[in-house]
Parts: sequence; C-alpha cells; structure tokens
Amino acid sequence: MDSTRRAGSALAALPDPTGGHLRETRAPGPGSDLDATPRKRELRRLGEARRLEPWERYRALNDAMDEVYELMDHSNREARFALLVMGILNAFVVITASRPEVVGWLSTAQRTIAAILLGVYAVSAMYFLYQAIESLHPGKFRPRAGTWSEDEIKPMGVRYYEDVIDRDVHGHWRAWHDVQIGQLNAEMAMQFHTLCVKADVKRVALRRLFGGLRLMTMLVAAMMVLFVYASWL
Repeated sequence: MDSTRRAGSALAALPDPTGGHLRETRAPGPGSDLDATPRKRELRRLGEARRLEPWERYRALNDAMDEVYELMDHSNREARFALLVMGILNAFVVITASRPEVVGWLSTAQRTIAAILLGVYAVSAMYFLYQAIESLHPGKFRPRAGTWSEDEIKPMGVRYYEDVIDRDVHGHWRAWHDVQIGQLNAEMAMQFHTLCVKADVKRVALRRLFGGLRLMTMLVAAMMVLFVYASWL
C-alpha cells in the first residue's frame, strides 16, 4: 500500500513535455456530458412528454387561475382609469356649455354645429359608460356540469360558492370528505374556463371603452376649436 502511494506521488511529480507537471484526471461525474447516455436522454425525453400527475395538474390549474385573476384585476384598473378620464372630459363639456358668455360668442350656425357635437358626445358618453360597467362587471357566468357524460370525471361542486350554498354545512363537509382529486381538478378546469370567458368579455368591453375615449376626446377638441374660433371673431 505504501509503495502504491509513493508511486502515485512520484507520478504526480513527473514533469510533462510542456514544462509543467502531470495533472490528476478524475472520472466524469453524474452531471457531466459524458454521463448523458442515449438511454438517459431518451428517458428524459419521455418524461417531458408524459401526462401530468393529478397533483401536478392541480398546481398547474391553480397557477393558471391566479394568472387570470391578475389579468382581470389589471383590466379593472384600466377601466377605472378610463372612467377617470371620461369624468374629466364630461366636467369640461358641462362647465363650458353652461357658461352664458361662451354660448353668446356663437352665431346661429355655430350654435347648430355645437348642438350636434354635444348631442353626439352625450350619446357616446352614455354608450361608453355602459361599456365601462360591462368591463367592471361582465355579468354572471355560472359553470354548468350537466352536460358531462356519466363515464367522465364530473365535478362535485365543492369550490364554486353557489354550489356550496346549495348544501347545508354537513352536506358540504361530506362532499369535501368524498371528493376525489380528479373531481377537484375537473371543477377547477371548469372554473378556469368560466374565468377565461369573463376575462374575454372584459377585454372586448375595455377595448370599446378606450375607443370611445378617443372619439370623445376628438369631439371635445372639435368643440374647443369651435369655441376658440367664435371667441376671436
């Protein structure tokens, strides 16, 4: 054993042709490229193509629902900002149109044009206010499980609040006691689909709302040009 150690130390001290010393080489570790055999690469590829386990599916659905909730919250903030801008425009129009000296600057033809602009603005403001309400409160979309076939994993209704209050407290506890992970995943998938429908309704209403803000801004700009032109005549 001692002779082996001495031979090893002597081998390590031998100079190499480049002028240095021989370096100790080690076997490749489990994380090296040499260890990635075709068999292991094939197993890794098959693992990436496999179906999710029930608990993995539950976590993925939960994360997807959190993302939809964040998207809906962002849409709500945008709708509130649009309502704030709409309120500023409405205040400007009402204050300007109610001042007698501003109306007195206008001729008969200019008053007709101003009345048309105000009428179009009032109709637009009412319509796009409805779109803001639609964006903040898109309506009631209750998921229905009645269309599911008997051989499929059907939700038990333990998460959605209207299904919860259909039972008493003991019936709700029994439902949670008997629910299976597949049924819970099915109900989460159904709720996720319902949230996506609501998010799409909010998106369409929000797009119309901001389009209406552009139209209302152009109408206000046209009235400002008309008032300024009339005041300089």
